[in-house]
Amino acid sequence: MFKLRRPAYRAFVIVHVVASVAWLGLSLCLLVLGVWATGTGAAAEQYAAGTAMSVLAGALALPLGATALVSGVVLMLGTKWTVAYTWVLVKLVATAVTFALTVFSLRPGLAATAATLDPERLQVLDSQLLAAPIVSSSVYLGAVVLSYVKPWGRRGARVQAPVRVPARSGR
Repeated sequence: MFKLRRPAYRAFVIVHVVASVAWLGLSLCLLVLGVWATGTGAAAEQYAAGTAMSVLAGALALPLGATALVSGVVLMLGTKWTVAYTWVLVKLVATAVTFALTVFSLRPGLAATAATLDPERLQVLDSQLLAAPIVSSSVYLGAVVLSYVKPWGRRGARVQAPVRVPARSGR
């Protein structure tokens, strides 16, 4: 195992935070556009929102997700925050699953939806258009909370009893 030196650690933390926050921002944008696409009464607006969703996810989801995942793994391997900490393991699994769903479901699904949209004809859109951004936004917000709060300690670590200091005699 290797340990990241301070300049490399700082660089990876910055890259990880920027990529993760950008991935969350992308997910929230997709949610807003999805709400707009499913709720509008104008075919041209539906077409614009659906096409924008496909373009944004197609251009940004893969590089942002991969950067967040890879930088997180490097930080996990090069710092004290290993998978021995439950919150790190939860973040890693959630990020890997969400990234896989983005690659194999979200991007192809948005591309297929955008291909069926017509700026002249309003369509009834599948609720999946909203489900994916809701789930991903929830996962990424949860990851932010886990990173900040670090709610669970090291798995398998003994809990140390508090040190008791004997009371001083009042004499």
